[in-house]
Amino acid sequence: MNRIITILLCITFAVAAYAQQLTVTGLVSSENDGEALPGVTVRVKGKSALTATDIDGKFSIRADKGDQLEFSYIGYKTLTAKVSGEKTMNIVMSEDQTDLDEVVVVGYATVKKITLTGAASGINAENIRRVPTSSVQNALSGKLPGFFSQQRSGQPGKDASDFFIRGVSSLNGDANKPLIIVDDVEYSYDQLSQINVNEIESITILKDAATTAIYGIKGANGVLVVKTRRGREGAPQITVRVEAGVQMPVRTPKFLDSYGTAIMVNEAYANDHIAPQWSQADVETFRNGSDPYGHPNVNWYDEVFKSHAWQENANIDITGGSKRLTYFVSMGYLNQDGLVKNFGSNDSDVNSSYFYHRFNFRTNLDFKVLDNLKMRLDVTSRFMNINEPRGINATGEIYDWSKMHPYSAPVVNPDGSTPFLYDTNNRPVITSRLANEGYNRNRRNDNNVLLGVDWGLDWLTKGLSATARVAYASIDENTRSAYRTEYPSYHYNSTTGGYEINPDNVYTPGTYIATGWKGADKKNFNLQLFLNYARNFNEAHDVTAMLLYNRQSDTQVNEGAVPANFEGYTLSLGYRYKNRYLFDFNGAYNGTDRFGKDNRFGFFPSASVGYILSEEDFIKNNIGDKLNLLKFRASFGIVGSDVVWGGRYLYKQFYHYSNTTYFGQGISTGPAPNSYYEGDLGTDNVTWEKSRKWDVGMEFRLFNNFSGTIDWFHDIRYDQLVARSSVPLILGVGVAPSNVARTRNTGFDGNITYQQRFGNFDFNTSFVFSYAKNKVLYKDEAQKSYPWLMETGHPINQPFGYHWIGYYTPDDIAAIKAGAPGAPAVPNTDVPVQAGDLMYQDLNGDGVINDYDKCAIGKPNLPTTTLGWSFGGSWKGISVNMLFQGAFDYSFALQGTAIEPFKSQFQPIHTHRWTEERWAAGESIEFPRLTSNPSTINSPAAYMSDFWLVNAWYIRLKTIDLSYQFPKTILPKAIQDLRLYMNAYNLFTWTNYNKYQQDPEISTNSAGDTYMNQRVLNFGVQLIF
Repeated sequence: MNRIITILLCITFAVAAYAQQLTVTGLVSSENDGEALPGVTVRVKGKSALTATDIDGKFSIRADKGDQLEFSYIGYKTLTAKVSGEKTMNIVMSEDQTDLDEVVVVGYATVKKITLTGAASGINAENIRRVPTSSVQNALSGKLPGFFSQQRSGQPGKDASDFFIRGVSSLNGDANKPLIIVDDVEYSYDQLSQINVNEIESITILKDAATTAIYGIKGANGVLVVKTRRGREGAPQITVRVEAGVQMPVRTPKFLDSYGTAIMVNEAYANDHIAPQWSQADVETFRNGSDPYGHPNVNWYDEVFKSHAWQENANIDITGGSKRLTYFVSMGYLNQDGLVKNFGSNDSDVNSSYFYHRFNFRTNLDFKVLDNLKMRLDVTSRFMNINEPRGINATGEIYDWSKMHPYSAPVVNPDGSTPFLYDTNNRPVITSRLANEGYNRNRRNDNNVLLGVDWGLDWLTKGLSATARVAYASIDENTRSAYRTEYPSYHYNSTTGGYEINPDNVYTPGTYIATGWKGADKKNFNLQLFLNYARNFNEAHDVTAMLLYNRQSDTQVNEGAVPANFEGYTLSLGYRYKNRYLFDFNGAYNGTDRFGKDNRFGFFPSASVGYILSEEDFIKNNIGDKLNLLKFRASFGIVGSDVVWGGRYLYKQFYHYSNTTYFGQGISTGPAPNSYYEGDLGTDNVTWEKSRKWDVGMEFRLFNNFSGTIDWFHDIRYDQLVARSSVPLILGVGVAPSNVARTRNTGFDGNITYQQRFGNFDFNTSFVFSYAKNKVLYKDEAQKSYPWLMETGHPINQPFGYHWIGYYTPDDIAAIKAGAPGAPAVPNTDVPVQAGDLMYQDLNGDGVINDYDKCAIGKPNLPTTTLGWSFGGSWKGISVNMLFQGAFDYSFALQGTAIEPFKSQFQPIHTHRWTEERWAAGESIEFPRLTSNPSTINSPAAYMSDFWLVNAWYIRLKTIDLSYQFPKTILPKAIQDLRLYMNAYNLFTWTNYNKYQQDPEISTNSAGDTYMNQRVLNFGVQLIF
């Protein structure tokens, strides 16, 4: 009997205990984008009950009322929720910000960086929006490992940086440009610069074969992937951002005034044994300014340029939706004024200044048609105007000696009439030309439409899905010009008080002429078909697979309307065992019609592995709280590039139309007849360039606040398409590029990040480093007379010139004239050298300085090393963030109007020139003797040397952001968030050179006359309703 009672009691307690247990179901999603999270581990704390979310983020688990459910997922903060009796529990997990770049978009998919076996670096939208620049790529400098950039110009609408991923490895310039993918669609450089940063969710750069091989023939230079923002379920949320800022030149050029210029001119003429242009009385008059019309002293830079210009930026976006439809809609307007003053009259409506206007619109819609059928519609339009003076490079003309001198003419004559440049080319002064000669205004409209369908095929097999995307893009561009060529100008004679009409004999202003022409007219069609598979087996084995068909057709309507076609087939396979052992394989079979039918397609494979040591039990159970992540990975693969100079079809020879080509003899005047001439020979077996890439990387995180990543890479670029220089010119026709060149690019990159909370103060700092050095292994060169003339063995774009060894002294000149043994070598020209001229090394010892004495000098123009150091913090709504960015180990040289006397205006550097008196006194000499002869050995245009080449570096305070977020408790109910902020761009710059006045990111071997890079100080407010 007792036994029966005991059994009944046990059954009763067991039933009661079971009755208290609940089957808890729910959905786990990401706070960042609202997407469901598959594979999240769900456990009952202190018990053995364990499960994981399925592919749709759903879970089901048995638990008692009062139990604690623990949700854990790599890259997200572990979350605990109490079972209160409700049977449904929806969990939103937030990202663990101590991890680096947790979510990255690679190969048409979003993956967790911690399980990624390839090399990728990412940045989120918040860090991009802190930079007050109109171009997206400018906001990335110093923030991403492996990202190299150079901003060559600050002109409104044309200030986008050139950028490269892990430096350059191709001998073809454009073949080093990365592939750009925006929401799964290919973009060009200029299209990227037009994107409104307010639309962006994240940017990722893909750097090795494991991440780029899926793009096959387009992946050799890395890939920049942009993901734009999408809608979230919930009530409509409206965000308004309004900004206004001021732009100022990073560097303002300084020129000698009329007094200093006259002294320099007289000295140069004396060195050339020419009578002085200015008498002592003239020089004194320039000094005392007693005759402002007869002896003008004009700072033309100050007359043409303003000290600052304004920019405004306004954005509004709306996001929200239901379970069936989510939406994101964004509109933005940008106005960027230029530094050139507007000299046009109010009644002429002719603005010859620089400015940039842009309007952006984007809508991203996501439809959940059925539980297993989703649709996506993305529509974006960009309208822009770029205005600039017609036929006038304002910066270039200010530097150009042939266009004007500080004493050429006053700004305006005493009677208010327009002066002309009496001592140069008789053209009216530049202020008058800017007022009359009008503008060119480029108008452009870009449109993109993408329709996508995702179909879950779990009814066939669990984890299977299919995707189809159709994208269409168009570019429509035209230019309007308004100008007049006739308007009167006069020379005022201050001695007689009379006026002399310009020799062109124009007495009355002409009427304005309006013209226009068609620019780019491009259409692009892209079809993508996917079959995806993702499934977890036994909570230990994650298997993924993807098949992709990609077809792209690009048509330039104004260039014959013959489409350029691309076709590709891609396979991607992935396997993870307990998120500990990682394996990936990618293979792309791609082709382009630029090559012959037997060489159009190629196979581009990659394989990669990863090992997360910190997931091993002996680590987790012993030092898991200290060593949060330790991961090793390696990849190898082959990718390609079809970007190369030459005709559209490299395997064919074409004949080209011309109206400037003469055939036969006897035609010497008049227009050439309409004719056709023979183009470059074709090459039947020409095909794409290839790149063999290796990468080894490590990622770590310690104590949940100190993390980092470092990668070593090795890239062999082979079968490069270059012209064969060994083919004799006697052939008489050009040859198509051949697959013969070979280069190597090696380096390392990474970052180290530290985050910590001290009471109410959150602190963060990050150090980003990138190093890439290349070398030409083989380039088809003509036989050189001396080995030091060979480009092979040097870096890509290695400068060649003369090696400077000092200045010719009076003793040297005496020895040369006497023909003394051991006398310095001299150039083989009709211009004899003089004391104070630059002296170069005679490498072949023949006593003559000529082309045989050129050698590799300095370094290429692209830095091998870039660094970025950011730090910041937040406290009770106040946040501060700063970024220092630097570039090192590169060279540049300027010539012509940038620095050469009588080509350039005289500058402060010219006051440190060689003179016998300064040389004898032991003063510092920074410039050769002055001469008015443009072809002496002192001219960098004629004799480039390492005297002119600057081995440069710079460090900038690239960005600074200061903001205050108001407490929600003091805001009206209708306002969810209010933030005031101030940010700056290029605030301070430190460099190691003073020879040139141009910005350190200037193009080498140029006149240095591009529009100045800008320093920007910006103020804004953000409201969320």
